[in-house]
Amino acid sequence: AALLEILDPEQNKKYRDYYLNFDIDLSKAIFIATANDVGRIPAPLRDRMEFIGLNSYTPKEKFEIAKRYLIPQELKKHALKAREFSISDKALRLLIDEYTREAGVRNLRRKIAALMRKAARQLLEDKTKHEIRITKKNLPKYAEKKVFEFTTVHDEPQVGVVNGLAWTSVGGDVLTIEAIKIKGKGGLQLTGSLGDVMKESARIAHSVVKILIDEGKLKIPQSTIPKSAKEREEGAEVDASEVYKRYDLHIHVPEGATPKDGPSAGITMVTAIASILSERKVNNEIAMTGEVTLTGKVLPIGGLKEKLIAAYKAGVTKALIPQKNYERDLEDIPGEVMDHIEIIGVSDINDVLKEVFV
Repeated sequence: AALLEILDPEQNKKYRDYYLNFDIDLSKAIFIATANDVGRIPAPLRDRMEFIGLNSYTPKEKFEIAKRYLIPQELKKHALKAREFSISDKALRLLIDEYTREAGVRNLRRKIAALMRKAARQLLEDKTKHEIRITKKNLPKYAEKKVFEFTTVHDEPQVGVVNGLAWTSVGGDVLTIEAIKIKGKGGLQLTGSLGDVMKESARIAHSVVKILIDEGKLKIPQSTIPKSAKEREEGAEVDASEVYKRYDLHIHVPEGATPKDGPSAGITMVTAIASILSERKVNNEIAMTGEVTLTGKVLPIGGLKEKLIAAYKAGVTKALIPQKNYERDLEDIPGEVMDHIEIIGVSDINDVLKEVFV
């Protein structure tokens, strides 16, 4: 309530401070607030704010910030000379990739400070030592255990396993979506701590694949359709639609303890379902993001820069993104990411399926 009154220009001309017990004119003041997750700000407060988005740093940017600013600043704070403490480039990159996961560099600064405290203690306790050099080999000795293992792509193409791209408050991530089929009556089961919007995306994806099969755009080999003893005996061919009527599907997004939501996994789920029903392998070096509609259109998404940075770090070589994002957002993507990933804009689910199968 206090923040609402302070930030509202219609009310803050006479903001009453009950501690000092008089009115304060705040109408000329400019307030600057920061937040890691805009979604957690109450809607009435959001209505009174103008947002300036700051994208997360790339690994290369974090490396340069650490070399130019964080390390010199922490050396001064810990009364260490440059000749007394050093960290190799490989060790610093490892510290960034596997000991921190964040959009900024706050935790990276803490990790560097912790290394320096240990180094300073060793120099004080052992007078024969004149310098401490942190390398990739001895980093585990000075740092705590690795906190994060960054997701990398699978070694080979698989059926029903697809790489999706997700945005989180600490940057992008690669989500593996898995699908299996079980003989049944066409049911759909979803697991992985999915939110309501993501569950709706899965149901839409299921319907989209059914339409593709019915229209003959997704070919289903007869060998993949379970048949009755009589059908096998007679060698009868059954309609392709029987494949989704005679199988139950189970879609799972690993790391079940982590809540997940949003519509941007739509084309990933379509690909996973199409793969498992047609028994076609999906290229393991492709990742994708995009919302899908019931008619198969691919809609734009947010957080593209962070998602593509995550794809680059995971070893992805090709990324499928909505055509609208391709047209308007590529200028924000770091050059190092553009150099290593082939980015393809897709406007329809048929465009997606043309790219993904091996």
